[in-house]
Amino acid sequence: MRYCIVSTDTGEVLDDAQGYGYKTAQKAYAAFAYKNRDKSKDKEHLARKRHIEQWMEQNKSFVKLMDSYAFEIAKGTMAPDDKFDAKFVRKLLREESLEPDFTAGELLKVWRGR
Repeated sequence: MRYCIVSTDTGEVLDDAQGYGYKTAQKAYAAFAYKNRDKSKDKEHLARKRHIEQWMEQNKSFVKLMDSYAFEIAKGTMAPDDKFDAKFVRKLLREESLEPDFTAGELLKVWRGR
């Protein structure tokens, strides 16, 4: 069984994966939402990402510190409850007396994507 998005008003097929249909209803909704998203926000997200990347370039020592802690946590040499997440990065930022104009979660997301 394959899924497609159909207009409830007109009955017109709005998205059917180029005639193939989607395997799940969730995938059909997700694809339709992605295709019809507000593209003006893409530029904002890209600008924010570039800003964070520039900050990382200016604070290479902090990025190296993040790298080393992430490695140690992954290796298992730190406490078993330690997780390299936004809370941990926020704590590192406080310890290093850094106050960027973005969240620790945003920094972590860009750091992971590099």
